[in-house]
Amino acid sequence: MAGILPSDAPDPRAGWAERLKLMPIPVMGLAPQPSLEDTDSVGVTYGQDDRGYNEMTASITYTLWRNPDDRSDPVNLADLNEKTRRSIEEVSHGRGPLG
Repeated sequence: MAGILPSDAPDPRAGWAERLKLMPIPVMGLAPQPSLEDTDSVGVTYGQDDRGYNEMTASITYTLWRNPDDRSDPVNLADLNEKTRRSIEEVSHGRGPLG
């Protein structure tokens, strides 16, 4: 996915949660830790053929804080090259599928 969702768009996480229920095994995350923040972002990928699902993958995203007591501490920031820094600062207007 790319772009920015309109404010009235349905939350895509609701569909992902439903797909997670189809997983034949439990999907588990990490135990709560001061240095880890659960971003409430779950990715689900699956493949299907005429017999049904033939592969499923789930991913859970976390933010790692090197200094969790002070999130504004520069040690928490990655060194970015100029191209990456510009791409983060620019807002996408009509580019991408969510456009």
